[in-house]
Amino acid sequence: MSLTGRFWFRKSWTGRLILLVEEERPRWFGRGAGKPRWRNAKLMDFAEPELRPLMTMEKHHRAGAASAQVRTLRPVPSTPEPKAANG
Repeated sequence: MSLTGRFWFRKSWTGRLILLVEEERPRWFGRGAGKPRWRNAKLMDFAEPELRPLMTMEKHHRAGAASAQVRTLRPVPSTPEPKAANG
């Protein structure tokens, strides 16, 4: 069974995001080409060269988020101005 490189995401009933991968399953007794099927991804699937584009997408997404400015909701406290000496 080999991965084709196609992947998809679905949401479970509890709201978790699940990665689906497509693989070629050999037919019984070796007749004809394999049959594609979708299954939930396993941890070892990420080591396959077919899923390398998915891993590079993740790297680019995280690199872009790190360079973005972080905005705070609280105003930045200003420093008080020094009082002028009367005299």
